[in-house]
Amino acid sequence: MTSTNAGKLARPLLIGALIGAMGLVAAPAAHAGKPLINLGPKTAMAADPIEFAAGDDLSKAGPGLIWQNEKNGVKGVKQVVIASFQVEFVMNSSAASTGSSFQQSKVSYTLAGPSPQDMQAITDAYFDKFVAELAATGVTIIPLQDALARSPGLQRLMNMSKPAPYIRGGGNRSAFYSPPGYKFYFTPLDGRAKAFGDTMTTTGSFVPEEMAMKELDAGVLGVRMVVDFAEIEARGRGVLGMRPPTARVKSKANVALLPVDTQLWVLTPQAKSTTMDQGHRARYALTSPIVMPDSIVSAADTTTGASKLSDGVASAIGVLGGFGGQKTRTYQVTVDPAAWSKDVSAAMDEVGKVMIARFNADR
Repeated sequence: MTSTNAGKLARPLLIGALIGAMGLVAAPAAHAGKPLINLGPKTAMAADPIEFAAGDDLSKAGPGLIWQNEKNGVKGVKQVVIASFQVEFVMNSSAASTGSSFQQSKVSYTLAGPSPQDMQAITDAYFDKFVAELAATGVTIIPLQDALARSPGLQRLMNMSKPAPYIRGGGNRSAFYSPPGYKFYFTPLDGRAKAFGDTMTTTGSFVPEEMAMKELDAGVLGVRMVVDFAEIEARGRGVLGMRPPTARVKSKANVALLPVDTQLWVLTPQAKSTTMDQGHRARYALTSPIVMPDSIVSAADTTTGASKLSDGVASAIGVLGGFGGQKTRTYQVTVDPAAWSKDVSAAMDEVGKVMIARFNADR
């Protein structure tokens, strides 16, 4: 990600169609809508970041802010049950690059400042806002406990879901929070879940979801928000998998609501079930990282003791350029809990409003 000027809404990138490596000729434009082999819905592509502060209106970002896997997937939905509601807070982030001479560069970041109580409070407040905003569109929300009493499928789904708070990972470590009474689970296209080795719910959730959808005659809805605090880009393998000549990792501190994994999904009979995304799931995913630079207080290089204080948006906080050799750098990014909570809460609420508006328009 690269930060844009404050308040400036970056336009999403237009991704061109790719021509296969086997030399296939591109189909005429009139027939370009259907691929030769339909493996399922494509995932959202990350677009340019949008700088954000509490009070900004993301509805002005345009329709490209939210990607959806299909049209008319939620047509006719009148009631839903919220089966999964999770906010992922990234706590540790790391990446490594190995060069052609097997030299390695590794960078690790740790978040400091917010407490578990801060994260739970953000999650609870956002859940209350989300429910109120969704109900205001005219959708009936079946209370979870009422739905559990009526649906063996939902009971089965809750039995395989994860209790919150839930902390997972090592060098890449996250804390997952849900509102009181809720658990959460991952779905097949939750890419970050694979990094934690959480495959149980990603591979098996759609069967009890389908059961609950039919038993309740309602859409089964899930919400997932991902809050990060650092950008780390490791130089990977080059052509034919060859290692680059120099190991290099670029990084900087950057509080952001992450794209692609931040999404709202709804299981309905109208949505398509595919081999890539089993379950009749309509997805609405964020495309642009929502960057919140104002909450960072400092980024300290804990390997050397150096520290960089924040002096606003233009500050290159915690930036590490390219380097080679056997080196490791560790950073501690400190955020102001009050400013961080305010911006993160506002960003989630704004993104949620845009997703709900898209969902409501599709109904």
